Amino acid sequence: MELTEEHITSNLGTTIFGRRIISFKSIKSTMDYAKSLAERDEPEGTVVIADYQSKGRGRFGRVWMSEPGKNILMSIIIRPSIPLEKFGLISFLSAISVAEAIEKIANVKVNTKWPNDLLINGRKVSGILMEASITADKGDFVILGIGVNVNQEEFPKEIKNYATSLLIETGKYYDRVALLQEILRSLESNYLKINQTYDFTEIMKKWKEKCSMLGKEITLIHAGKTINGTAVDVDSKGFLQLKVGESTISLSSGEVTIVK
Repeated sequence: MELTEEHITSNLGTTIFGRRIISFKSIKSTMDYAKSLAERDEPEGTVVIADYQSKGRGRFGRVWMSEPGKNILMSIIIRPSIPLEKFGLISFLSAISVAEAIEKIANVKVNTKWPNDLLINGRKVSGILMEASITADKGDFVILGIGVNVNQEEFPKEIKNYATSLLIETGKYYDRVALLQEILRSLESNYLKINQTYDFTEIMKKWKEKCSMLGKEITLIHAGKTINGTAVDVDSKGFLQLKVGESTISLSSGEVTIVK
């Protein structure tokens, strides 16, 4: 079924996220379209969603591969009131919100992987992309991109060993609208609490409890360099604490592969 605004907004149960939904059968990129709207003062909570993206992207400019009409591909405009230095933690809040929604709908365990992937049985089922617009010393808006592999039956050979879907993991097809509605409800609930308290303590606790890589040996690519070490923690700023030899270094970004 094509995702349409009429279907999505019925019984949504939110007050901000999804109060305006712009739905496309096909679009180049929901992130780019949402950003263009935000730059024209589109209100917080607007959702841009598509059945297919011809130029969908993940982190580091990678292409997000998704079969038409099978998955959830959306971007949300948010305008946080939290301090600028905590903007990066929104991706952790988003990961927990999406993970909890998937677990509720599909009854399957979801793990987090730093900095913004969600895994089932060690393979990626969802990715989160966050792009912020910073004006002077404050944040103007954030575009939150969320992709969830829902009913895709197979993936290209270059990623088939690393990607999965809810269908592959459970053998069941899912109503994408029902999952989308649950994601938006979960996101809004967590976001409204944080926007009032600025306290990410509980979110980071939940994220670490779900994290599949802490305590494991990893390979990390950062600034073009490959670093091998043990992932020991993620701090209150969202930085990965990586033990390399006898030292522990703090990293704000990177691409992680779990070795063992």
